[in-house]
Order: sequence, then structure tokens, then C-alpha cells
Amino acid sequence: MANPPPAPLNANQRRARLERVTRIAGQLGFVGIVEYRHVYSKSGGAQYGRARSPEEDLLIVYAEAFDKDVDPEEFSLTAILAHERGHQILARHSRIAERVLGRVSDAGEEILASILGSLICQEQADRDNLIAKAAAALVNYGETPDTAFQRIDELRNLFGESL
Repeated sequence: MANPPPAPLNANQRRARLERVTRIAGQLGFVGIVEYRHVYSKSGGAQYGRARSPEEDLLIVYAEAFDKDVDPEEFSLTAILAHERGHQILARHSRIAERVLGRVSDAGEEILASILGSLICQEQADRDNLIAKAAAALVNYGETPDTAFQRIDELRNLFGESL
């Protein structure tokens, strides 16, 4: 059975959501077009789309990102957007992109986006959640928890030198 649609919003509520995601995305360094779509996407709450230029890149934020933001067991809106900004860094940062693009799987890119997102979040809880997300993915691919966290620390240090 499909999820019901999100509760309706009026024009002011939609505008407030768009303004909030645009502000947070800007604070995280996102360059491009930001959209809010009041639907559920099953994407985790947001999606990054690479275009011909950074100014044309697209960040789409969906209703479930706001649902997650109010749930203490879920990622905050900032962490969700930081993860998507991590995708943009992977695609656009000259030193990082040349080392990564075409060399990692989609799953590997998800892990790296979370690690990069953890480097740009101001709140410790957001950093911790993104690191935990990356670690869980590494453990799912057969790493021990200790090795996963060690690899994440190594990558955070390497990326931190490039950013």
C-alpha cells in the first residue's frame, strides 16, 4: 500500500519551506537551483542533480525531509542537505572529483557524500549521524565496525585537507 500524500500546505507554508532549505543549502555551500516539492519521493528526503554548470545543478527537497527533521530518531534537515551537498562536492571540487568520478560505485559515492557532509555540518549531532550512516554502509559491505570508523577517519582527514 502506498503512503498517503503529505498533509496540504498553503502558499505561505510552501514558501517558508523553500526559504528554509535555500538558506540551509547556502550555508552548506550549495551552488545551483533549490526546489521544494511537497510530495513523498522515497529518496531519503532530497536529491542532487548535476547539470552542465554548478549554477544549473539542482537540489530537490521533498516533504519527507521535513517529516524526518521533526523526528529525533531521524536525520535533521541540515544533515540531509549536507549529504546532498557532499554529492555536489564529489562532482564539482576539482581535486576530489578527479580522484573519485568514475572510480567508485553508486554505493561508494553515497558513503563518500556522507563523509563529506559530516565535514561541513556545524552541529556535532549532524556530523555524528552522517558518520554513523557511512559506517553502517561500510559494515554492510563487510568491514568490521572498527575498520569502518578507521577508514572514515582517514577519508575525513584526506578530504579535510582538500576542502
